[in-house]
Amino acid sequence: MTSIGQDNLETVMIDFFGALRRGEFDNASQLLGPDITWQGLREDWVCHGREEVILTFRWGLEKRRDVDALEFTRAGDQVVIRARGASITEVGGEPLEGQIYNVFTLRDGQIVRIVDYRHRGEAFAAAGVTEKADWC
Repeated sequence: MTSIGQDNLETVMIDFFGALRRGEFDNASQLLGPDITWQGLREDWVCHGREEVILTFRWGLEKRRDVDALEFTRAGDQVVIRARGASITEVGGEPLEGQIYNVFTLRDGQIVRIVDYRHRGEAFAAAGVTEKADWC
C-alpha cells in the first residue's frame, strides 16, 4: 500500500501531466477539483475552475519551451514541481531565472490548488518541506 504522498505524486506526475502531454484535456480536467484555483506569480493572475486551468495549461503547451529538468517533491497533500530550462526566462513579462516552481495541493485524489513561485525556498516553505538545502 502506498502513502498518500506517493499517490499524490503519481497523480500529478504521471496521470495529470501524462494526460496533458497526450492532449487528453478532458482526462486531465477530471483530475482537477471543480473549485480549483491557480495563483500565478502576480496577484491578479488567478485561474478559477477546471476550464480556466486547462486553458492556461494548453496555452503553456503551445509555447513549447525547452525544459532541461523537472523535479518533483512530495509533501503530504502537496507536490512541488520545479521546471528548469534556458528558455524559462519570463512569463507575461515577469522575469524568471531559468526556472519556476509550482505547488500543487491535492484532496481526495484531485488537484484543488496550484500556486506559482520563483524560488525553491518559497515553494518548499509553502509546502512545509523542511529539507535542509542550499535554496536558490
